[in-house]
Amino acid sequence: MIEYIKGKLVNKKPTSAVFESGGIGFFVQITLSAYEKLPLLNEEAKIVVHFHVKENPMSIMLYGFVDEGEREVFRQIISVSGIGPKTAMSILSAISYRELTELITKGNFIPLTKISGVGKKTAERLAVELKDKLAKTESGFDVSRLSIDTSTDIGKISGIISALINLGYNRLEADRMVKKFASLPDFMQMPVEEIIKEILRGE
Repeated sequence: MIEYIKGKLVNKKPTSAVFESGGIGFFVQITLSAYEKLPLLNEEAKIVVHFHVKENPMSIMLYGFVDEGEREVFRQIISVSGIGPKTAMSILSAISYRELTELITKGNFIPLTKISGVGKKTAERLAVELKDKLAKTESGFDVSRLSIDTSTDIGKISGIISALINLGYNRLEADRMVKKFASLPDFMQMPVEEIIKEILRGE
């Protein structure tokens, strides 16, 4: 799994960029938010990516994001039945992932219908299926409330949850475990690795 790419930015467009790293040119499809954060050409850049494999026909694509929070929301969007990476990228290029989270939390899917490739049925499906994933899960854990004002926080929370899932816990269990420790006064100042250790020790 490729977590991020760091190298010289050799080409960039509003929807894609090419990074040279280790003598290899990586073509990455990006959101508009990621494009706006990229430096000038030939400067060193780092971008968070999602490694996507499609079957029938077989294809591999890298998708790039402004931060871990945006990538997490992208992954949640493509988990919805019938919605692929192309539509997910369109949504995240049209509105920020924070705006999307707020709309979904409030159950307001109408603005999503104005996005290219998103009809009323798709918007409704997003609102229904993502409300639990982006806002409150059955465990009561609310990522949007914990992320407060900085994109780093939501990325950190998402990273912790992803790590717990990779360790074998399901999403509900991971949400519950993070919620249990989120009340610690120095929770967001602790390194991710230390938080995970504390969570596991507490279990």
